[in-house]
Amino acid sequence: MEPSCLMRVPAEMRMMIYEYLFDDGGNKCLCIRNAGADKLSSTNELSRSRYYVLARSLHRRCYETTYELGTEGVDFCASIMRVNKTIYGETSYILYKRHTFDFGSHIEAIEPFLSDLTPSSRRLIQEISLYKRGPLTMYENDRSEWRSVCRFLRAHGSIKKLQLVVQGGKPTSTWNGPREFTAADLKLLFDIKHESLDWVEELAQVKGIEELEILPDVHYCPPPSSTNMIVFAALSASIEKGLTEFLRKQLHLS
Repeated sequence: MEPSCLMRVPAEMRMMIYEYLFDDGGNKCLCIRNAGADKLSSTNELSRSRYYVLARSLHRRCYETTYELGTEGVDFCASIMRVNKTIYGETSYILYKRHTFDFGSHIEAIEPFLSDLTPSSRRLIQEISLYKRGPLTMYENDRSEWRSVCRFLRAHGSIKKLQLVVQGGKPTSTWNGPREFTAADLKLLFDIKHESLDWVEELAQVKGIEELEILPDVHYCPPPSSTNMIVFAALSASIEKGLTEFLRKQLHLS
């Protein structure tokens, strides 16, 4: 079979062509989100894995969905990746190696998204961003989803840089109890297996992370009325200092 005209073009020129076919609009961070409950039936992406999520609503309805690109202003000609293995490999580098993939709080999408890639493409993704919800019921606890994600990344990921946005709460009035935790305080809570830090143990099992960026997302919340809420309030105030230092030590980062 005669090779296509594109394959007769030098590799350097093909890469220039791919730059036009995979226009990210200047977005080096691509958002991957769960598709809405009403979008699954209309999608033509039959190759995408389907999975179940709980709706973030009062009724907590479970529905089947898939993932979708949530970044506006991008124009990717993904169909060209199906032409042959050479083109797939060359375009994969542009798409996966050059971008950070931001899953936000839609962490259910991580495993199906990465599982749908070939092992070689999966290894190209080295930077991801995740949102860690608070441990309290009022913040839609994501404990089970977080556990699954960390275990999948431990077995199949090749993440070098992790950006972690941590949800926190700032009480509207003062409270009796600790105001902020040091890294040593958090290590003690971790050693006694306090439930507020269960997620850290799962994250520490993900090997290969070389760079960690922690960002706080703190919102006002009611004054603490329980021990767990006091711990949460102090932990929230510690995100930028004590928690960041503690997490770096747990991940063995300098």
